[in-house]
Amino acid sequence: MKLTDRRKQAFLAELSRHGILVRAARAASPRASARYGAVQTFKDERERDPEFARQWDEALLTAEASIEAEIYRRAQEGVEEPIYGGKYREKVVGTVRKYSDRLLELRARAMLPAYRETNAIAVNKQVTHSVDAGVLGDAVAKVALQMASNLRPQLPAPARVIDHDAG
Repeated sequence: MKLTDRRKQAFLAELSRHGILVRAARAASPRASARYGAVQTFKDERERDPEFARQWDEALLTAEASIEAEIYRRAQEGVEEPIYGGKYREKVVGTVRKYSDRLLELRARAMLPAYRETNAIAVNKQVTHSVDAGVLGDAVAKVALQMASNLRPQLPAPARVIDHDAG
């Protein structure tokens, strides 16, 4: 199936809604037979076309902003939930505003350094680096470990001990 401008626009529109790559590719390529739809087709186009890559990044930023707005709404403005009543609880008799303490906590960690967790990572017993992981936590640790593993080839090889008396 040819990657037309119409398919690219459908992909970008769907990606900007939720930021889920596979879902966006499926929406733009409903007849794709591969397990992940046409994901690779769109990734290849991103490599070839800098304008499409820019639009892709913009779509992801739009999705992130939408998620952040929803986190704010649920954590700080609250959500009206119905209260049911009547003999069979079939009628809405009122509402109650509910807030998400967990989302407020995540928002505080993202925005306020005092609420962030601090992690220290020791690498090779020679290099120690403290990382303020914040909301990124595991991702930062993974990158630090990757960087440490890239340093290993530059370190001298451990000495070998040859015992001449053991023979």
